[in-house]
Amino acid sequence: MTVSLVKDDAGLFLDGLWKAHNRLLMVQFSPSTAAGAAIADGSTNGTFQAVTASTAFRIAGAEYTKAATDDLWDLSGETAVAADRERAYWLYLDSAGAASFAANGDAPVGYGLADLPVPDPTKSVIGVFLAGPETDFTLALTAQGTVTDGIPDGARNMPALEFVETHY
Repeated sequence: MTVSLVKDDAGLFLDGLWKAHNRLLMVQFSPSTAAGAAIADGSTNGTFQAVTASTAFRIAGAEYTKAATDDLWDLSGETAVAADRERAYWLYLDSAGAASFAANGDAPVGYGLADLPVPDPTKSVIGVFLAGPETDFTLALTAQGTVTDGIPDGARNMPALEFVETHY
């Protein structure tokens, strides 16, 4: 008996495995916060703020600080998340203290953190926002998803991979 993967499924599986491998390597060596930012909703809908008086973070071994800042990460221009999906965002600071974010597309519920893009090594991951199904980015965000200071465990651990077998 020979066991093989259907070509389409094998390609998708290998692509996913390669993405997972690269993401885990980057997360392992990616800079992260040295002290929690206490990320919360900003005063403007669709934004987050760092409420800690001073957030310390590292990039390539160098240490930086960022003072508490309202409306630091502005996600208000993002499109709504589909009803049966979720979307995870890296919340970054660069060496100048400028905020940015990165996300892949919508993922099936339970796979959002695993679908985060490879972290940018020139920035520090300050936190992660996991936008739940039907997140409306024109409203306050914390009630519609989960905000985590630093890198959550789910971003490091991949969900179980399923193998598709075909018997000939």
